[in-house]
Amino acid sequence: MRICLFTDSFLPYISGVSSAVINQANELAIRGHEVSIFHPRAKKEDRKEGIPGLDSRVKTFGLPFSVPIPNIPKLRFSIPLFLFTYRRLKIASPDVIHVHTEFGCGIEGMFLGRWKKLPIVGTFHTFFAEPEYLKQFHLPNFSFTRKAMWKYSVTFYNHCSHVVSPSKSVRDNLVQRGLKTKVTLLSNGIDPIQFRPKEEIEAFRQSLGIDDFAFIYVGRISPEKSLGVLLGAFHRVTRVNPDVKLVIVGAGPSDSEIDEKVAEFGIKKAVVRTGGIERDILMKENYLLLGDVFVTASKTENQPVSLLEAMAFGLPMIGPRAKGIPELVEDGNDGLIFEPDDEQDMADAMIKLMKDNYLRSEMSQAAIDNASDHSMGKTGSKLEQIYRDAIG
Repeated sequence: MRICLFTDSFLPYISGVSSAVINQANELAIRGHEVSIFHPRAKKEDRKEGIPGLDSRVKTFGLPFSVPIPNIPKLRFSIPLFLFTYRRLKIASPDVIHVHTEFGCGIEGMFLGRWKKLPIVGTFHTFFAEPEYLKQFHLPNFSFTRKAMWKYSVTFYNHCSHVVSPSKSVRDNLVQRGLKTKVTLLSNGIDPIQFRPKEEIEAFRQSLGIDDFAFIYVGRISPEKSLGVLLGAFHRVTRVNPDVKLVIVGAGPSDSEIDEKVAEFGIKKAVVRTGGIERDILMKENYLLLGDVFVTASKTENQPVSLLEAMAFGLPMIGPRAKGIPELVEDGNDGLIFEPDDEQDMADAMIKLMKDNYLRSEMSQAAIDNASDHSMGKTGSKLEQIYRDAIG
């Protein structure tokens, strides 16, 4: 099949959507399909010879007219022009179009796909109507704003031939708000993990000053991730174990706010910040193994790729009872669930796993076992069938 993917979230902007698009494009290319990705063109200084982690057989087209999003480094919004994309689509001659976002690039994919009478598959990745995302994009958090965002998203995906949802939470929200198009649950998928030798990981940890128990967070440093809750909970944990560490991998618009919060809590020596790490390096170097337990306080997650990867690395997980998190973290089996925004409840879960080696070991094995359900091979096979059905 000839497949064209459209996404507004793409490297050099690091996000779960970017990772999911690259992973799925690679898997489809390995299976012998002709894959092209349309995305916002990066600033000249951010452009590289190749896309890190992307199979060389996958073609990429940077849409020429894009503008930066204020306070969100490296994220750009494409202004639909259609002519550039139309010419490239004539070259790619796709059998199916897959839109991963409903703005800029997604609009181009939608309009041109319908004009050329091609089947369009759409994946809903992000709860843009949530207050945390509205704040990030400087939109007013009013009831009518949230309703308008949901109305737009549902209308967009109702124009697709088929909709893909990584979580039941998303599917139920879309259907409840009026989605009529058929929805299929499909994991974002994860690649097989290549583990480094234990002695290398130990040396890696020590090089960053991690010589005791450590929690790890991987993701954007932005308001919708509720990092203030995580830091508040971790501050409570340090009272129980002064040597514990929190590793934060990522960068974003809230970097300075997080640094201020760390200083306010007096936990600067306990927090290790690596900055943003490109995904191929993150996986190759086994960054997730800098921690013993993966933690997130974000209430806006659909199916975070970072959590899938944590599972594959065998990390027990701690997350809030919100959106798609409880579908990934089975409370008491491969991790622990806490009540959203409850710093003490989160701290109690962190302390429990920090102290109980046996429970942590059991959860680690359960996480590895559960990760097999999200293998990229299974995702690729199911995605192929979705495309065939849409074409048919």
